[in-house]
Amino acid sequence: MSELFLSLRDLAYPKENWHLVVVDNASKDDTVEKLRQWQIKMHNFDKLIVNEKNKGFSGGNNQGIKYALEHGADYSVLLNGDAVVTPNFLDILVTVMSKDDRLGIAQPLIMRYPEKNKVNNFGNCLNYCGFGYSFGDGMKKEDFLRQFKSENYEPAYCSFSAVVIKSQVFGSIGLLDELYFAYHEDTDFCLRARLAGWHLLAIKNAIVYHNYKFPADKNKIRYYWMEKNRMYLLFKFYKVRTWLLILPAIIPLELGLIIFSLLRGFALERAKAHLWVWKNFKSVLRGRKEIQTTRQYSDAKVFEFCSPVIEFQKIKNPLLDKIGNPFLKMYFRLIKKFIK
Repeated sequence: MSELFLSLRDLAYPKENWHLVVVDNASKDDTVEKLRQWQIKMHNFDKLIVNEKNKGFSGGNNQGIKYALEHGADYSVLLNGDAVVTPNFLDILVTVMSKDDRLGIAQPLIMRYPEKNKVNNFGNCLNYCGFGYSFGDGMKKEDFLRQFKSENYEPAYCSFSAVVIKSQVFGSIGLLDELYFAYHEDTDFCLRARLAGWHLLAIKNAIVYHNYKFPADKNKIRYYWMEKNRMYLLFKFYKVRTWLLILPAIIPLELGLIIFSLLRGFALERAKAHLWVWKNFKSVLRGRKEIQTTRQYSDAKVFEFCSPVIEFQKIKNPLLDKIGNPFLKMYFRLIKKFIK
């Protein structure tokens, strides 16, 4: 956390033009006291919000976003507490965004920390069955730059560990959906933005570092959030026609996930995820109705940015690589032209 604040003090962006809002999501250690100390040290640390209960990634960020909007911000910058920014990252992002009225969301090239020579995320990929994964994660910087020569590109969705969002986007589609709590909230927000006519961009020469860890093996509840939110995302966005088209891919995939969850020891978390969907089906339908009645584009717009395969950098599965992905890729090519 201290490294983030130190890096923010070195921002090249004019200090009078940015203000810091920090949300503490019911931390159990001495984090709040440390934050109060930093609030004294930094002249533009305007607001510290301390929650008695963890409101999740969506709820916590929404509190900060609301404060920014109420105080007339043109942009909201979401940063994880384990991020470290470079001095010119914000200048670069805002300059690019200011030149395109429909560019609503942009992210930097996110590198690992302290392994600064490895990529963490340059936009996220989204498989058409709802699995998201980081583009470029784990690649050495020199290999990544050699293979990916374009400066910028439009990803399926941006990583909200470090992202800039125009205030007009919130005005047109609302805030982050708090039913997600954690995971897939950035997927949902970016899809809503795209269906409302906004563009996304990953910008290579803006750099942020991220002390990223994937702790799911030690914290199985994360499997619950990921699976629950994947199902919620699919129910919320896809039209009935699209659901019927992807069903032959979903069924064998779900059977594989049952086996995988039993082998990995998170079958109970997966069962709870399915139970949540049915117990909260009214809320799911409400979110779905809002999307289906306000969207400007069809599911074909979503499929333009979907990946035909699933690539989990932290989880290697020979059955997925040898059987699952070839089938998913073949089936994606088969149905894509029928998605409307």
